[in-house]
Amino acid sequence: MQTETLSIRISKAEITALRRRARQEHVSQGSFVRRALRAYGVTPAAAKPPQSGYDRIKHLAGICRGGPKDLATNPKYFEGFGQ
Repeated sequence: MQTETLSIRISKAEITALRRRARQEHVSQGSFVRRALRAYGVTPAAAKPPQSGYDRIKHLAGICRGGPKDLATNPKYFEGFGQ
């Protein structure tokens, strides 16, 4: 796909909102704007390959802190599991 660069003038409030939403969704600002343009019907939707379950949640990996490091392997954590 050949790409071009677009420069626009937007308010500080708009750029702040754009940055915040892109960061919340873990995408670049450019990706966020391209997706918005597709949703608005300005550009055709590109065919996306299906995502695996891992692809959909990989941004969550490693965000929990303070838990036991052997949770998945230590038998004492399995007592009563599934009952």
